[in-house]
Amino acid sequence: MQAADVAGDFVGQIERDGFAIVEDVVDTDTLDRLRQAVEALGEREEVLRRGSIYGVRNLLEVLPEAEEVAADPALRRLAESVLGPECFAVRGTLFDKNPAANWSLFWHQDSIITVREKRDVPGFSKWSQKAGVWHVEPPHDIFERMLTLRLHLDDCGVDNGPLRVLAGSHSNGWLDDEIDQWKQGSRETVCTVPAGGVVAMRPLLLHASSAAEVPRHRRVLHLEYAAEDLPGGLEWNVRIEGAGSDARQGV
Repeated sequence: MQAADVAGDFVGQIERDGFAIVEDVVDTDTLDRLRQAVEALGEREEVLRRGSIYGVRNLLEVLPEAEEVAADPALRRLAESVLGPECFAVRGTLFDKNPAANWSLFWHQDSIITVREKRDVPGFSKWSQKAGVWHVEPPHDIFERMLTLRLHLDDCGVDNGPLRVLAGSHSNGWLDDEIDQWKQGSRETVCTVPAGGVVAMRPLLLHASSAAEVPRHRRVLHLEYAAEDLPGGLEWNVRIEGAGSDARQGV
């Protein structure tokens, strides 16, 4: 699917399958600027490093260029088509696979959000603090009203550890004992994506990735969007609205 073609088919695929691949969302100049900004990150608590950078948590807070792209109209068009015009980015993470950090990840659902402070709210559990930010597992219905956009800074083919997903697995809440059933009964989709393309997905979609057969950079900006406030006085740790908006809150 091309970015220029995003319309009802995109929304329908997200609701039915839990994911969609859209090419040519971000231009080469923006990609170059993002790559340079990532490479310039120094030693800090948010940067997970094994040789070269292989991950950065709290990305929207520590990388201004990531904040800018999260508010860019090209990405917001995708998020708004599913979540509505009032949506906002709430979390960013960088994932990288490279020769010094060629990792794999088992089948799972995304299960953690980040908030400004810890509060005793029913349904929110497994509290932890990482790099000064509170992480918590919310009720699954919070994730049912969110969308993740995985922006690829590099070409991702079948040989460098692409995302693998099980279509439709996002529609059944938390999957624990059922994960093996889904693995056995569903055909996985391998999400190969050119640089500048996006995998849009519901956070509850079962996904995994293998180590790269040919290790090289596979940098992905994992951007999470929501459209509602949290209950019980909890606040998203950061809130990035559209480009030019004064509504940024955070940290």
